[in-house]
Amino acid sequence: MRILKFISVFLLTALVIFGLVLGLNWKAFQTFLDNRESMMEGSELVENTSSLANLADFIEMYPRYVSVASKRMDQPDSTMLYQEDVPRVMGTSANFFILLAGAMELDAGSMSGDEMIPWDDISRYQLPDVEESVHSQSFNFAAERGWLRDEEITVSKALRLLAEYNSLALADYLWWKINPGTWNELRQELDLEQTDLPLPYSGLYQAISTGLQQQSVEKITARWQDAESDEWRDYVAGLSREYRSESEEREQVREYMSSERLGNTFMEERDAMILFPKTTAGEMLNILEDLWNDEAVNEVVSGRVKDWMRWPMESQPRTSQDFDDYGAIYDSRMGLLNGFDFGTSAYTGNTAVQAVFFDRLPIAFWFHMSANHMHQDFQQRLIIDPAVIERMQEIAE
Repeated sequence: MRILKFISVFLLTALVIFGLVLGLNWKAFQTFLDNRESMMEGSELVENTSSLANLADFIEMYPRYVSVASKRMDQPDSTMLYQEDVPRVMGTSANFFILLAGAMELDAGSMSGDEMIPWDDISRYQLPDVEESVHSQSFNFAAERGWLRDEEITVSKALRLLAEYNSLALADYLWWKINPGTWNELRQELDLEQTDLPLPYSGLYQAISTGLQQQSVEKITARWQDAESDEWRDYVAGLSREYRSESEEREQVREYMSSERLGNTFMEERDAMILFPKTTAGEMLNILEDLWNDEAVNEVVSGRVKDWMRWPMESQPRTSQDFDDYGAIYDSRMGLLNGFDFGTSAYTGNTAVQAVFFDRLPIAFWFHMSANHMHQDFQQRLIIDPAVIERMQEIAE
């Protein structure tokens, strides 16, 4: 009898605990159930890609997913190009151009670096359940650094914060703050041919949401892929403008996304991101070379952007051991891992600039790479590790 009572109490307690855990995490559990197929996509690749050597093999076997452009500044003939002309989604690495445009306005005096921005005004652009944790982390980081005063931050610190954290809401606030004419000037200064300029993420994510658009991803992409660029940009900007306003539409968007997020599966979200701004590794390499040489717009603008990009030297101890100088902008979102960086090896003194894209990856494989920050490690090793450099040269050739 005592054994039966013990078993009954144990089972009851276990059920209560299980119920509480499941109840508190029901949304995450439901997301997992809705994405069971997505979570299996590319799972066979995971066990075979546990090292950078394995990752190099993956790059060689699956060129459709990868573009690499790397150049050693002391040896121009060692330039490494792999799928460099394939258009690739930038994700939040497009914030690189927000940094450039912001630096241009600071240089021209049309924007003051000391101007205070209320954090509440920034947070207004944040979509429910779309990288909210990143936005919170950026706020906490700024608070810890003493960059906030009465929950306000200066424009210059906001741009520095964007380089490291890529908060979607912060990017949107700064995007709207930049004069539209500056974008046209930036395009001309950089002589952009294959690169799209940034768009506000609050508009982009609404535009690819199957729930909000009440259309399948196939219909959304079919509608916009062949549309005029200006039409698409105006549509996305309009969605962002409406969202920041006090409107019934804003509340409807917030209510839906708080409950259903985008309404997309992981694979649908990845596939719809084909509509996000794109560039090529080859064109980005040219821009990064100009940046390093202080020729991206001018010396002052290039210097500011490089300083903002040097956040890894402050935040990542290993980086400051391996590099005399290093700057980067990285991105990680569904199916996408990429980065633009420059670095001077502490071992050889050689400097390289790079643009690396892993695009439209299978979901399980993307989770594996993202969790281990493999793309960041790969990019850094592509500057300082002779074995990685030699292997990638073989692949590129």
